[in-house]
Amino acid sequence: MKKGVALALVRMGGRPCAIPCEHIVEIVPRVMLSKVPESPPQVLGVINLRGRVVPVVDVRAKLSAQPGSEPLPPYQHLVIVQAEARQVGLAVDEVSEVRNVADSEVEKPGDLARAHAPGVVRIDRELVLVVSPEDVLHAIG
Repeated sequence: MKKGVALALVRMGGRPCAIPCEHIVEIVPRVMLSKVPESPPQVLGVINLRGRVVPVVDVRAKLSAQPGSEPLPPYQHLVIVQAEARQVGLAVDEVSEVRNVADSEVEKPGDLARAHAPGVVRIDRELVLVVSPEDVLHAIG
């Protein structure tokens, strides 16, 4: 029996991305954020998720399919992921579906766009960047 991975397919900055479902806590629609003074530009703020303060980050500009062009549209959803010992909300343009893929379908390309990704997978003739929560934490410092 082939081993596989379930991936939530999302768009971040117009680019197709996937987040391994094993890291996802939940998906929430756009909510009001509390700003954090003097936070890095990627940190949009924090939310109160059932009594837990969760930082919300936006790495869409870093992953954008057309960097430096028009400003990104407002995010539509937050994907709450477990990253190391903490939860982080990722701003995404959209969440489309969950796909199961064989481990062998996820190719390891090494460093991509100054971010080390766990891999790339081809889904419906598109190359989809697999994003790990740990890489997101490293991207925001």
